[in-house]
Amino acid sequence: MWRPPVIFGAVLCCVLSCARADSVVAVAAVPACVVDLGHALAATDPTWDGPPVFTWTATESIEKDGDFAGHFATDEHFGTHVDAPAHFAVGGLTVDQLPADRLVRPGVVIDVTAQVRSDEDYRLSVADVQAFERRHGAIAEGTIVLVATGWDTRWRDAARYMNVRAGVKHFPGISVEAALFLARDRRVAAIGIDSPSVDYGASVSFEAHHATLPLGVYHIENVTGLGALPASGFTVVVAPIKIAGGSGGPARVFALFMK
Repeated sequence: MWRPPVIFGAVLCCVLSCARADSVVAVAAVPACVVDLGHALAATDPTWDGPPVFTWTATESIEKDGDFAGHFATDEHFGTHVDAPAHFAVGGLTVDQLPADRLVRPGVVIDVTAQVRSDEDYRLSVADVQAFERRHGAIAEGTIVLVATGWDTRWRDAARYMNVRAGVKHFPGISVEAALFLARDRRVAAIGIDSPSVDYGASVSFEAHHATLPLGVYHIENVTGLGALPASGFTVVVAPIKIAGGSGGPARVFALFMK
């Protein structure tokens, strides 16, 4: 049975201790680094088809109403978001059905930024995964594997991020072979990437999606900040909007590790 790694267990114990003792001293004593791995949602963010899909409007103001509130609308697969298995698998779990203990898991980062600099259509390979494992040990069952491509540096320029030429998108992703290796052989909980999709931009059949989602492996797409993480030894917290029956949803994503 999977158990929370030390850092998550320490934070949880401190939170429970504070709840009992009504004190913040224990939390302050935990030397944990928390990294936000998500983009803030905005109408100008890149979208899959191009036109904006996110709106936010203020509905109340402190000056007029005594409080500040707003209304937003969005696609499920927008910004930093989760693909639930139901996105591509008939009968797969919807986003609200993802077990909470699969959303808080140990994480690793496989860095292919060097390869992407010379090939914008680069796909993570089984050889990349095996090279990572030679350096850092075998990827344990239930891990969240994050793939760092460096593509998130383009986020503020939607045209460069989606990188469409002659009607074809060009950005890095994950090969179907690597996707199957992680999902079937390593039995990971999730795969995340700092590009628009786990499938590279030119894909028309979404091979990696079809390889992983039917096996219950969910995705986290459009993550950011992976360069701030160690290769291993951290915990990932994934908190998607809990849409009843949803195929996915925008998410807050954090990494926790010891300084």
